[in-house]
Amino acid sequence: MDRSLATVALVVITALPCLRAQDVATTPAIPLDATTPMELRNTRALSVEHRGRQALHLAPLEGHEHDVDQTMEAVLTGVEFEDGVIELDIAGARRAGYAVDNASAFKGFVGVSFRVRDEESERFYLRTENARLDDQVFRNRSTQYESDPDFAWKRLRDEEPGKYESYVELEPGAWTHVRIEVTGSMARLYVGDARQPCLIVNDLKHGASRGKIALWARISSDAYFANLRVDPTWREGDGDHSSATSSSDAPEMEPQAKLDDVPFGPLVRCSTELREYRGRPAIHLVPTAEAEGTDEAMLALLTDEPFRDGTIEVDVAGAPRPGSPPDSRGFIGLAFRTGEQGEWSEVFYLRPTNARCDDQVRRNHTTQYTCDPEFPWHRLRKESPGKYESYVDLEPGEWTRMKIEVEGTTARLYVDGAEQPCLVVTDLKHGDGEGRVALWAHVETDAYFGAVRVTRG
Repeated sequence: MDRSLATVALVVITALPCLRAQDVATTPAIPLDATTPMELRNTRALSVEHRGRQALHLAPLEGHEHDVDQTMEAVLTGVEFEDGVIELDIAGARRAGYAVDNASAFKGFVGVSFRVRDEESERFYLRTENARLDDQVFRNRSTQYESDPDFAWKRLRDEEPGKYESYVELEPGAWTHVRIEVTGSMARLYVGDARQPCLIVNDLKHGASRGKIALWARISSDAYFANLRVDPTWREGDGDHSSATSSSDAPEMEPQAKLDDVPFGPLVRCSTELREYRGRPAIHLVPTAEAEGTDEAMLALLTDEPFRDGTIEVDVAGAPRPGSPPDSRGFIGLAFRTGEQGEWSEVFYLRPTNARCDDQVRRNHTTQYTCDPEFPWHRLRKESPGKYESYVDLEPGEWTRMKIEVEGTTARLYVDGAEQPCLVVTDLKHGDGEGRVALWAHVETDAYFGAVRVTRG
């Protein structure tokens, strides 16, 4: 039964059990019901059931159900927080009756404010409706950091594009696990069961402060919260969470053919050799002497039938070659609809070393689309920032599954068996023509490939 939650007397929660980060799930949950001391700001807090769970629902005040530019917040007055871990499950979606166009502000915004003091706070939130759009610019804004009152999302985006937001897979209305790690002026956001953060902020705008925790949503959002746990004893380096290896180990692929039977046509700036790499047979691209030290790509073109639409899958492993310049990223990927001699191509590639650095702008450049020769990455980034690249978790040198779906002028990149693409391109620059499939890597990359599987549509 729905019931409004009244603000009750202050009960300060200052001593939760002393547990390490990996044990935070056993930290007692803070009840989100009538027993919880809350200050409600521009909202009602209702006890409801949502998708099989008992939850706290933030709802507009009566008579304000159609307001469009306000926030709702339930401040937990009994929780003081400085450093540590906040974990909870949240669900958010656009409420009925609001515009559904991509550019609207009604994206199911839901999140958590922390270190709340009067009107000041730090915040991570999700834009759940963005994550599955075909417009990559909006997809890359699925998560957001902002700081009240002076650093709203728009100011942060205008002044430092890409630094305070990132892509992550979300489903509107579905329960999503969120974990926030805070140390001093740094905070990391983890979503779902990810072992790596999708968003890192190194410069929290209020510095190393202290304050309350609040459940937060835009007034146009259906917002639900459950299973809140806070561990103020956690410190950077506790447990294995932020330093763990990828949780998405690439599944074994049934090879289409033995690697020594793979028919290659022209080899551009490279030769190929069969090697064993990390327990698997692999094709290794080796740059030619003339290509050494250049800023060029290697291509090994397959000689099977030309490819227009369909699916391409391959396992890749890339890392900077020994002796490469410090700015080498281990670029590795696939070219498709490629000219007979590699003179033109569409390309999806990965920058593995970007994925786990602390610079969020670099992290958001982990995947890339380019179109050779007219549309290199730097032209696309300058002319359409954020449209042709995105974040995904990678580990340099580890086997990683790439899957590319192509139809007409649209291509989607999936990594490590993900159900949703991390990068969507709807305007392939060479249109909907056909061409070869090719293994692709930068000459500074130690590049390994498993068998390629091509399914034509």
